[in-house]
Amino acid sequence: MTQATVDPTLPVTGKKIVLMYVTPPGQDDFFIAMPLGIIYLGAILRAAGCDVECCDERVCTSAEVDAYLAKAEILGLSALTPHVNRAIRYAQKAKAARPDLITIMGGPHATVDVDTFLDSKAMDYVIGGEAEDSIVDFMRAIEVGEHELVKVPGIAFDKADGSRHTMPQPPLIKDLDRIPFPAWEMLPFERYAAMNKERLFYIFTSRGCPFRCIFCQKELTGRGFRTRSVENILDELQEIHDKYQPGNVLFIDELFTCQKKRVYDLCEGIIKRGLKLNMSCETRVDMIDYDMARTMKKAGFNRMYFGVESVSQRSLDTLVKDYKAEKVVECLKMIRRAGIWSKVFLIIGTPGETKEDIEETARGIRASMPDRVRTSLFNPLTATASFEQFADRIDPDLVRTEYVDSDRSPYVHENFSNDELNAIKRKLVEEYEEWYESAPARMRRFLYRVRYYFENWDDEGKARLARAFRFGKVEKQVGADFPEI
Repeated sequence: MTQATVDPTLPVTGKKIVLMYVTPPGQDDFFIAMPLGIIYLGAILRAAGCDVECCDERVCTSAEVDAYLAKAEILGLSALTPHVNRAIRYAQKAKAARPDLITIMGGPHATVDVDTFLDSKAMDYVIGGEAEDSIVDFMRAIEVGEHELVKVPGIAFDKADGSRHTMPQPPLIKDLDRIPFPAWEMLPFERYAAMNKERLFYIFTSRGCPFRCIFCQKELTGRGFRTRSVENILDELQEIHDKYQPGNVLFIDELFTCQKKRVYDLCEGIIKRGLKLNMSCETRVDMIDYDMARTMKKAGFNRMYFGVESVSQRSLDTLVKDYKAEKVVECLKMIRRAGIWSKVFLIIGTPGETKEDIEETARGIRASMPDRVRTSLFNPLTATASFEQFADRIDPDLVRTEYVDSDRSPYVHENFSNDELNAIKRKLVEEYEEWYESAPARMRRFLYRVRYYFENWDDEGKARLARAFRFGKVEKQVGADFPEI
């Protein structure tokens, strides 16, 4: 039987809509940029005829946040797992001042944990899955009532009779090109730029990841890999380049290099259009080779981030990373040879991890020589394989309070206390950074740099040598820097 859908001829609501991204100020200033989720929805709602504004509490004063809450007739909230309780408190505060306010929660955590929000009684509705289509259905149905609201894909709410209604998530969006560019102007870009001198911009070019890592939630974007067309991506990069002159564009795809031809075509298009951009992305150590890295470097990709997690094969197997520890060392050496700065993320306290595993990781990282190392504790999320697989070692009282906190975890480790794990991860980073600045490590980086210049003599090597010895006036090339190497 075909599922009923909201009547598309119904007008959208005339109520004032405020979409708010909930994250405490100061949490991620290093990477602070306009959050794409709310400004994508803002663009879609505006195109549908809604009166909509966006608010990111990280760049607002408390008075400004209060003003947004006061003007909202429909308050849409988005928060990552660590800030779920904060979002609920905002909804409670807003409803206390205005009982007729309609509240709706969306985002990754809302997709997998409906009951937390509805049980709080602060959220009237939860909308799960990719909401670019269903949000407009909701804004039509809200003016009609329950008999239309029950048709909204991904909607969950408590009905008048006390029963809880939950609709299946909408199908994943196959044609990502039909999503409009984010409404960047709905947020104050210069405030972000003042907090992050790189003038950082986010862009997504694909959704989904086909790999099996047990700590990763796949409910929102799925295990398939869907992409925007290269031309559509280039058009957005052109608009960002021309309007905002960003200092760094971070591709926030889960797995940017998943399709090799797409990466080559995109790099070719960036060069052909003459877009002078410094860019960065995240990928896996087994999803990039030297030729691709060099091509990306020439297009302006200067930084890469890798969720390495461990260089112990036992820990990698537990996390189902599906690659060998040797690949980590091989890839990161190759990335340095290609002239690209790298940062790796490690998980400390993987189930069953031992002191020997952590020592193996420390040795592997030194052999790999990334430019930055960051650590977090193993933390099983709701609706992940790890949450189910290790349920007997998860403290239920800590699940809500310690979610994704880099220093706390609800997982009770077999071999270490939480304090011991924190000491281990701090020591690992401190010792690596001390080694990174040592004379032998600096010499290794210098030799890599010299090799890079000679291998890329006509592209950058000759110009770099001329600048070093002041042979004439040579213009600084965008994307030619080795930050922090």
